[in-house]
Amino acid sequence: MPISAQAKSIAIWGAGREGAAALAYIKTHRPDAAITVLNDSPLSAAALAALEGASVLIGAEAASALSAGMFDVVIKSPGVSPYRPEVETAKQRGVDFTSVTNLWFEENPKAKTIAVTGTKGKTTTSGLIHHMLRAAGLDASLIGNGGVPALAQKTAHDVTVLELSSYQTADLKHAPTIAVITSLYPEHAPWHGGVERYYADKLRLAQLDEKTLLVANGADARLRTAFASRPNTLWYNAGDGFRVEDGKLLKEAAPFAHEHFPLRGAHNLSNLAAALTLVEHLGLDAAACETTLADFAIPPHRLSEFDVDGVLCVDDSISTIPEATLAALKTFADHPFCLILGGEDRGQNYAELYAYLKMRPPRFVALMPANGKRILDELSPLAPSFEFQLMENLRQAVDACFQRLQKGDLLLLSPAAPSYGQFANFEERGRVFEELCRAKAGK
Repeated sequence: MPISAQAKSIAIWGAGREGAAALAYIKTHRPDAAITVLNDSPLSAAALAALEGASVLIGAEAASALSAGMFDVVIKSPGVSPYRPEVETAKQRGVDFTSVTNLWFEENPKAKTIAVTGTKGKTTTSGLIHHMLRAAGLDASLIGNGGVPALAQKTAHDVTVLELSSYQTADLKHAPTIAVITSLYPEHAPWHGGVERYYADKLRLAQLDEKTLLVANGADARLRTAFASRPNTLWYNAGDGFRVEDGKLLKEAAPFAHEHFPLRGAHNLSNLAAALTLVEHLGLDAAACETTLADFAIPPHRLSEFDVDGVLCVDDSISTIPEATLAALKTFADHPFCLILGGEDRGQNYAELYAYLKMRPPRFVALMPANGKRILDELSPLAPSFEFQLMENLRQAVDACFQRLQKGDLLLLSPAAPSYGQFANFEERGRVFEELCRAKAGK
């Protein structure tokens, strides 16, 4: 049992999906313990009912209890930053902090694990690895950031693939068997207390134990610098291995066939290169693995395409940084387009995106709150040749775009910013976008 039997008072911080998994776990493994669920914001009646058997503290009461050191152990959900002041105060009072991911590793010390992280590409890459391993006959499971919480998943016999966000790697205590890092861009600075700490928390995945095999993207300058002398490292997008050049997937000197791969874009070919590098290292036939991808389930809100009266609508709501939006635009380089851009302001640097839009002018750019006004102020002095306008909401943005779109055009939702403020998450933003677009059919 990873939580000490001496721990009589256990708190679960965060009442979301991982918090629910932690509660079920503690009820089963430590029925003798006093359990308290802490949450920063009020909970609905249904959410409170699901917490039967636990005390609940909300907001200031939760923060006060933490600072007072009222608990022996706190199981922290990924959304809660370990850099919050009440965490440090509680630690000084002897409170032990852990996470669902750490508990899973402690419950499964002999598990063979492949942990995947990266600013962008981790969901697709972990899904590709899992798909190809299962197609090869291995008993493999996929858990973590984008799927089933670790403690809610039955352990696979052969290998477990974990998709881990920076929120999960920041306080990770246990090294995986294999680590995959797809990319490193500025992101999540407020949660981590700065971009440099964000980078450090991501890189931590491969620094816990140098015996961990690292599969890393050689096209990423930050990764090359961080791991230039690291032992046990396989590079893709480098040397003669799997790599993407001029939008083509290569192996050694020749193109590598990938006609079964259902995803568009050079960035997705890079994700495929990562997965193929790994499965080949495990002794599987990479070409045979690629043929299994015809039925790969494409993760939603990642260049998800649908047609509305001859207009190609693309939901790329996952694009929360400008680098991802640039990748999306380059994927659809042959289409006249309208772009929906903007969201939560995290001080993103849009200079490269502005330069691309000046080079390849869209019909129209709809600018969303909250940083739409900043984008407008930054674009205006550049005197671009395209029309751009500040919107109040996504409905207004879709309406404005459809007024300008023609049959054969592209409408791209790729905001280069998070969704918070107007939406609960990028998934909700993507769903609303599709609903608004489909409502235009026949009009």
